[in-house]
Amino acid sequence: MHQEAPSRRADVWAGAVLARGGPAAAAVVLASALLAAVLTPLHAWYGWLAVPFVLAAAAVAVRGAARLVPSVPVPAWAGAAIVALAAGHGLWAALTRAEHVVLRRDAGSYAQFTHWISSRHGLPVDVWLDAFGGSAALADPGFRLSSPAFYEIVHGDPGAAGTTADVLPQFLIGAPAWFSLGAWTGGWSGLLVAPAVASALALLAFGGLAARLVGPRWAVLATGVLGLAQPVLHAARSTYSEPLALLLVCAAAALLVDAVRAGDGALRRRLGLAAGLAAGLAGLVRVDALREVALLLPVAALLARRGHAAARPLAAGALGGLAVAAVPALLLGYRYLGDIADSLVPLVAGGVVLGLLSLWAGSPARGGPALRVPVPERVRTLAGGPRLPAAAGGAALGLGAVVASRPLWLTVRQSAADPGSRVVADLQRDQGLPVDGGRTYAEHSLTWVSWYLGWPGVVAAGLGLAGLTALAVAWWRAEGRDGDRDRAAPEVPAWLGPAFVGLASTLLTLWRPGITPDHPWADRRLVPVVLPLVVLAAVAAAAWAVRRAAAWRPAAAPAVAALAVAGLVAPAWLGTAAVATTGTEGGELAAVGTVCGRLRDGDVVVVLDPRGSNEWPQVVRGMCGHPAASVRVVGAGDEAAAALATVEPARRVAQRVAGAGHRAVLLAAEDQGRATMVRLGLQPEPAVRLRTTEDQRLLTRRPDGVAPLVVEVWLAPWPAG
Repeated sequence: MHQEAPSRRADVWAGAVLARGGPAAAAVVLASALLAAVLTPLHAWYGWLAVPFVLAAAAVAVRGAARLVPSVPVPAWAGAAIVALAAGHGLWAALTRAEHVVLRRDAGSYAQFTHWISSRHGLPVDVWLDAFGGSAALADPGFRLSSPAFYEIVHGDPGAAGTTADVLPQFLIGAPAWFSLGAWTGGWSGLLVAPAVASALALLAFGGLAARLVGPRWAVLATGVLGLAQPVLHAARSTYSEPLALLLVCAAAALLVDAVRAGDGALRRRLGLAAGLAAGLAGLVRVDALREVALLLPVAALLARRGHAAARPLAAGALGGLAVAAVPALLLGYRYLGDIADSLVPLVAGGVVLGLLSLWAGSPARGGPALRVPVPERVRTLAGGPRLPAAAGGAALGLGAVVASRPLWLTVRQSAADPGSRVVADLQRDQGLPVDGGRTYAEHSLTWVSWYLGWPGVVAAGLGLAGLTALAVAWWRAEGRDGDRDRAAPEVPAWLGPAFVGLASTLLTLWRPGITPDHPWADRRLVPVVLPLVVLAAVAAAAWAVRRAAAWRPAAAPAVAALAVAGLVAPAWLGTAAVATTGTEGGELAAVGTVCGRLRDGDVVVVLDPRGSNEWPQVVRGMCGHPAASVRVVGAGDEAAAALATVEPARRVAQRVAGAGHRAVLLAAEDQGRATMVRLGLQPEPAVRLRTTEDQRLLTRRPDGVAPLVVEVWLAPWPAG
């Protein structure tokens, strides 16, 4: 008796951590994002104000999760293993983190966005227009304040007296809000480690979801496989939003499972509202949250048909949370939303249609008349056939075969005028591929998944999802024959909502990834939904196979289990092993420090070439604290012609800076800019030559290493007078 009690207490604690850890962590992330959405436009995003609030929110979240989220004891070893796997993943990512601060890709954009708001306390970004001669500079076609992921916003008519300008960053506020906590805690090191912490919490949330759906023992395997997957590790090593998105998606799914399973009506409502809010407020972190919210509406309609108490709170929380998240997105990110309108407008339209259909197909409050969809008698007869579940499972497999076979019969393209097309064409030339810049390679998206989870895992997931489809149809047929709705309501499968939303979102993501298709950069698109769903479905299929083997021949079960574990773990490790210990962009912080150290008080930086214009304007503003702009030349032809065409615009900008009482310092990051300096009669002075590495940029095969990266900077002060 005395020996069993500690074990029981350990099991209870393990169950509580798995059940409540993910939702509590998600609540803290959302609290920080909401606070940033309020304080950042007011220029009040200070650490002394935000950190105590977030700590208080963490205490409330832990207490609230303990009171709201039900838990059951699980084997202590399973809970400890999942916590250890999550913590180990976070430590692994932190120790091999990237130092991506010179802006080239989205990670650098997030890092600079975070650094600005955490150190300057608000938005928009101040560009110190007076240092360039005031509003007259805006009328110069060769003058540019914008850079990739940082939009130039002009208030008034360019060149008119009183016209002002500033800069707005591209992305949503949620991820920089979380990274700011790291910046205030540990400076740049804390900022760069913050994604790893988020990824560890996301794995804990995923482990809790897996424990609910496949059991705590199998959840250990699922957590280990997802933590090994290279896209998850890659996103955790850099300042990306995907670790936070993964945390919020898993927490929302776990709360939805709890809401469906709960026996008490009041608890169902509270859990349904919490699940909806987690899904809707995820829009503070990622635009794609709109898709998951739209897909939750049919789930709410299904629950409403069953008279389930969670139905209305789920829909209200999801739509209300999304509406709240839309406010800072429209206020601070309207230019970004405009840039992605081609993808966003169809998503919004589809969400509206799906919402209206869900409202029509659902039923009102328990006991009221159900709103039915008219079905022809012949269709009703066929739908009631005994083979319908098997046919539905076969159809799901067929759909998977269509997605997998796309490379055989489809080549996906985008407009050749899209800026991404030029990037793809350059990569194709470098890699000896046929040059077709319009290609998106989206037809290979399932192959991308197989690179990191293996084809055995992908096939097992397909079989698992087909089996769940058959079970869902069988349940639906039984539901349709049962007239006692109140009694049957608890029979809604707890996995049905997450499976439906996850499968539909995965198919949409695979069909149109919507990202520049170079790897591993593109693979972060798989992190929030696709990889978790595939891992869960594959593990569920493995668990079913082991149970069948045990029923058929008990001695065979261990061998089947070992084969399943090896078939899932080995491909995940092989997909990551080549880059397991490689951090990238090392030395960039020191390089930026060197550039900043070469500038004097009052200096104004003018960037001369395309690479420098991409990488350095926001770095100089944010990290060096100096005004920065770049010279824009359109249609100049080759590098020599561009260097020549840059001379006069650069002279005009530098002279206006001198006229405003400042010293202009010209900056070049490639030979074109150096040539412009020479043509201006200046002597380029080398400031930085950093040899480091970056992730590869492969189009047709799995990344297996890193690529060399050289960061060079030359400076040339404009002579006085």
